[in-house]
Amino acid sequence: MKPECNFRVPRSRVHQTHQALRDQILQALEPILFGPLPQGAHVRQKLERDFAAAVGQSFACAVHSGTIGLFLALRACGVGPGDHVITVGNSDVSTTAAISHCGAVPVLCDVQETDYTMDPDLVEPLITAHTVALLPVDLYGHPTDVKRLRAIADRHGLKIIEDAALASGAHDYEQSVGAFADVTVFSFAPFKPLGCVGNGGMLTTQDAEIARRMHLLCSYGHGLQARIPGHQNHVAEGYNVSLDPLQAAIVQVKLPYLAEWTEKRRAVAMAYAQGLQGTGVTCPTFRPEARPTFRSYTIRVQEQQRIYQGLRQAGIEAVLHYAPPVYRQPVYGDALPGADRLPITDRLAREIICLPVTVELEKEDVQFVINTLDDLL
Repeated sequence: MKPECNFRVPRSRVHQTHQALRDQILQALEPILFGPLPQGAHVRQKLERDFAAAVGQSFACAVHSGTIGLFLALRACGVGPGDHVITVGNSDVSTTAAISHCGAVPVLCDVQETDYTMDPDLVEPLITAHTVALLPVDLYGHPTDVKRLRAIADRHGLKIIEDAALASGAHDYEQSVGAFADVTVFSFAPFKPLGCVGNGGMLTTQDAEIARRMHLLCSYGHGLQARIPGHQNHVAEGYNVSLDPLQAAIVQVKLPYLAEWTEKRRAVAMAYAQGLQGTGVTCPTFRPEARPTFRSYTIRVQEQQRIYQGLRQAGIEAVLHYAPPVYRQPVYGDALPGADRLPITDRLAREIICLPVTVELEKEDVQFVINTLDDLL
């Protein structure tokens, strides 16, 4: 197995982008590190305004990570003990864990073979008197059909919390992902389409009351005004999980480039799709309304382990996200509701391989991956 530093085609070459943006990044960090006044709140608030505008939302709340963002989003939407939230089983553990941490129950829905996202046709039979929300996941940057889910949610009085941690820059129905959700959660972790260098996330919403609750929970539950000047005014049991200003500054520098980088990711994905025709690889396909971004290009093969090992040995940093699926992990022990009715999710977990997609990839890198896969198959 190749050491990570020696991969010919790694998951990311973001250091090259950082080098290209070096002067802008240093200029953004300097006042935070060396300025005479605390800059954290100002930096976060500017990023919240600019990010909300970039994704067509009215309100945003910058938080420590996408994981805590999911938890705060659920809490802000009123999810609590005994409630049921319908989600998918082929995501990171943070998705199901956020539901459980609220005291609620994750109920699993199967996904579509085409783009690996929640199948809207299977949602309604899972709704019971305990169901309060849907939590679709834009896996690998593929937009879930949340417009269809919105109609279902409205019929049953449910909230939608969209996990777009991997989908910054993606669009659906000519709008940014999140347009049909009550709250959308984005991640700025380093391998995400819009990444900082540590943890980071953003919540967006069109609902002023949900936005108020998000900010309240994010900042220790502290009300805007103290009853007595100079004193604290905690009106809720919140958390201290605001986005670090250094991470916020880095994301602020990168945000204007998101659209350009998204198109580069799509170009890499298109090259993979064209180059892998006739090789025995099954590539993802998408609804005509969907315009994914690509955290990775996730293919399906029949001999997953052999192909995965062969790619890694050839110097290609392929990964297996998320296999085995989360409900097969020891923490859950196959006990999550719906875990026994996910034939497509189970099949995908045995077949998927995630190929590198990063804006710094050259045509030669992509062709090397295609040629290596062709040889292995």
